[in-house]
Amino acid sequence: MMNAVSLVDAVKLEKMVLAKRVGRFLAADQAREERAAVENVARVLAQDVCDQVRGVLAFELRHCKILPRDLAEKIAYDVESVSGPFLMETRAFSARELVALIPGLKEHALRTLAQRSDLHDAVTVALATNGMEPSVTSLVRNDRINLCEKACNKVVDRFADNRRMMDHMGARGDLPLSIVERIADKVSDHCRELLIERYTVEEDVAAKVTGDSKIEVLWQKIKDASPAQVHAFATELRASRRLNHLLVVELSEKGSAAFFESALALEAGLPLGRIREILTLVDPGAFVRLMQMANVSKSMAPRFLRLAKKFHGARQQDAGENSQADEEGEVV
Repeated sequence: MMNAVSLVDAVKLEKMVLAKRVGRFLAADQAREERAAVENVARVLAQDVCDQVRGVLAFELRHCKILPRDLAEKIAYDVESVSGPFLMETRAFSARELVALIPGLKEHALRTLAQRSDLHDAVTVALATNGMEPSVTSLVRNDRINLCEKACNKVVDRFADNRRMMDHMGARGDLPLSIVERIADKVSDHCRELLIERYTVEEDVAAKVTGDSKIEVLWQKIKDASPAQVHAFATELRASRRLNHLLVVELSEKGSAAFFESALALEAGLPLGRIREILTLVDPGAFVRLMQMANVSKSMAPRFLRLAKKFHGARQQDAGENSQADEEGEVV
């Protein structure tokens, strides 16, 4: 005689087989009269106490183009194992219906939706507005969609103090310039440099987003320091991973040739003496190789070249003035 456990397993298996048949029937093109009765069976199965039965039904219905709204919503609101595969692929909801549905969905469902490749702008805004950090992170990291400006602004409004989220945002390649400017002082130094390079930010904007106050604080530490002290400071910045090409340019443009040379020496792994030789620009090819060794991007290299010319010109002028002073001293 079949025991109770075996009987329960047999009933569950029968329901799962039925759920598969019902799902496949509804996924195919059928006459409206035939569908109506089967849809009612599907509604009963969608409320079954066993999530495996509901899961089989939802999985088969994920490709169904036409579903009664109540049945589709029932599946969408279900546990993750049931709703996940369905929400990842279903076309049963229009963009407007999804927007209306999103505020009531659980976080796992929002995270699934955020990974889709066919999200309407209005849906991305709804996700950015209603999702918690995991689902919004999935949305921001989804590089298969274009994240509209309104959705980006909503993410920044809600997660501006979340450095990790802002870095994920900064890694995108489709940001409006207005968003780049909003997040540039909220991302890590490395991400900030990538932002400015990727989006060809103008110099006045670059100065703004690098944080004038931070640059000024660092400048106060080196403006009156000896070359040895400057080198030690640059070494400390590099050890703490705070030395980046944008910072090198910003501090060097304030007038520190010593910091410029030390930073390049550390980044390229060359002695200071060799760096000074290269920065005379007698051999242009050597300067190009230096940029490559220091991993300076093509967009940043012109600023490094301008600094090299500036400091070399200043040295030549100083040398000329010293020579003239020596000659005058001999005449006297």
